[in-house]
Amino acid sequence: MTPHQINLIQDSFSKVVPISDVAAEYFYSRLFEIAPHVRPYFTGNMIEQGAKLMATLGAVVMGLNELDNIVPV
Repeated sequence: MTPHQINLIQDSFSKVVPISDVAAEYFYSRLFEIAPHVRPYFTGNMIEQGAKLMATLGAVVMGLNELDNIVPV
């Protein structure tokens, strides 16, 4: 991945951060629409699950400059 591509991803993600709760809700809504068989795997609080998803995505996106540290995780 080039530095320019990383910058584009990080810039795009920074625009999602302010609406991360909505983005997570949309993600899971769409996931369950296209793969309803996975719904039973998500029995907890979906607001918390969405926050965890966005935090994980944020860590990955912000760490794209250090892929060697992210890939093993």
